[in-house]
Amino acid sequence: MTADPNHYAKLENLLRGALDQAGAALSERDKTHVSEYLDHGEYGVAYELLTFVLDKQQIAHPKELRQAGGEMGLLE
Repeated sequence: MTADPNHYAKLENLLRGALDQAGAALSERDKTHVSEYLDHGEYGVAYELLTFVLDKQQIAHPKELRQAGGEMGLLE
């Protein structure tokens, strides 16, 4: 079984879009960490970190973040 590269590209685009939308509310450190995880294909870790930071600051999740979570099977 091989991984679908289009699926990973879609996840990356969704997560980068969510990071861009939430970017103004995040510290530079948090943005850098999420971006570095995305650069290395660690989409699940990037998702978890971005979700954690937004929840901690009580910021609503961007649509792209919720969609990425659904694509990864992390949301019902």
